Amino acid sequence: MLLKKIILAACIAAGAVCVIPAAEAQAAQAQVQTFEGAKNYAVAAVSEGSYVNIRENAGTEYSVVGKLENHGVCYIQEQDGDWYRVISGEVEGYIRQDLLKTGEEAWMEVHTAGEENMPVAFVLNTREELVAFACQFIGNPYVWGGTSLTNGADCSGFTLQVFANYGISLPHSSRAQAGCGTQVAVSDAQPGDLIFYADNGSIYHVVIYIGDGQAVHASSAKTGIKISDVQYDKAVCAVSLL
Repeated sequence: MLLKKIILAACIAAGAVCVIPAAEAQAAQAQVQTFEGAKNYAVAAVSEGSYVNIRENAGTEYSVVGKLENHGVCYIQEQDGDWYRVISGEVEGYIRQDLLKTGEEAWMEVHTAGEENMPVAFVLNTREELVAFACQFIGNPYVWGGTSLTNGADCSGFTLQVFANYGISLPHSSRAQAGCGTQVAVSDAQPGDLIFYADNGSIYHVVIYIGDGQAVHASSAKTGIKISDVQYDKAVCAVSLL
């Protein structure tokens, strides 16, 4: 029965003629109409092992509030330009439309896999949100004295602007930032904490710890904003601001 419904839906979309008993055709058509009136499915369409970011508003400048893995299901609430406001699991936010399958394609995938078998979005906590937000600027330039996440920032300008997105004010100096927040041991740093490097006791660089021994930072004019291993031999302190 499900196969016949799928065939009918495909035929309707293609304008083809399907030979299905009238009673079953009517039931299948009713199924499509019921779905269209009740749930507007969308399915994440990215590379295997990847995730779609769900943002708090319609734009890449907004924070990531959740993630939906490839082939995960969500429900479109409304369209805002190139973005859809969606609900998936406990997450509500915006996904860029080119990252989703919609319409008949989404309906076919949901009803082939089974809605209950498809993954839903998971919520990011504040630390995960901040790390995800910071990492989206990887590849952007390093500019001495800069504070722009897109056009260029130095190490403390980068951290200043990332934390400003979460309502936390920081001075534009790695040495001054080391005196903010709560001091923690470098070995106890959690994702979202700041780690500071020093030479002969003088702090000269700050990075954002992202976990697994790695950090994101505005590194140099040559490499720009990037992820690299934490240089534990130079790391002298860490602070938590979250």
